[in-house]
Amino acid sequence: MTVRLSCFVTPAPLIAARERGLLDHVDLVELRSSGSPGQLRGLLDGELDGAVTAMDNLFAWVGAGTELALVGQVEPTTPLAFIARGGLQDLTDLAGRRVAVDAFDNGFSLAARHLLAEHGIEPEWHEVGGVRERYDALIAGTTDATLLGPPFDDDALDAGCELLARVQDSHPAFPGQGLVVRADRLGDPEVRAVLGALVAGGLLPVDPAGLDVLVRIRRELGLLADDVGFPTILRSP
Repeated sequence: MTVRLSCFVTPAPLIAARERGLLDHVDLVELRSSGSPGQLRGLLDGELDGAVTAMDNLFAWVGAGTELALVGQVEPTTPLAFIARGGLQDLTDLAGRRVAVDAFDNGFSLAARHLLAEHGIEPEWHEVGGVRERYDALIAGTTDATLLGPPFDDDALDAGCELLARVQDSHPAFPGQGLVVRADRLGDPEVRAVLGALVAGGLLPVDPAGLDVLVRIRRELGLLADDVGFPTILRSP
């Protein structure tokens, strides 16, 4: 049976597992995602078995219609750089400017919102899509700034854009992307084989410190009650 995995960029554990031949006997199809809403739709309708995505998305995805399990994270942190078009040199320059995000109410956009809120900056937010789509919008000039991760951050700087800030400077424990799997697929031998290969390739356990950062960001943005923590959907692979 085919295992279908959605990713914005191929994660390091998947690259390592392939290079070591750990997936040679597994029918794994990697599908590039253009945005987290599409990942959720795919998980809900069964077109996807799993997704590599920002762990904050789970706040919005819990209760959406299917049980999901966060089984690990693909990197200790996802380096996120606030990159702006040439001519904008400081976060304060973003007041009233267009800032691109994937989805306004969840994911990495909350790190961007929190960072600008700390500086009292109110931009014009617009939803563009995943990291490649945001990079393309920045280079095309249809947005003024966005958060980018590797390799798109360096590509944008090489194209003449400006580095304004890094999320990790404010939140060193900001977590890397997580691997989310449909709970009803966790017992399938094919899915177990893929998870085993990814663990051997470097898939990490979920770091509680990173979850605490996500909870704090949401609380400080007024998006989470004080008595609510990270969604209780954690499972070991």
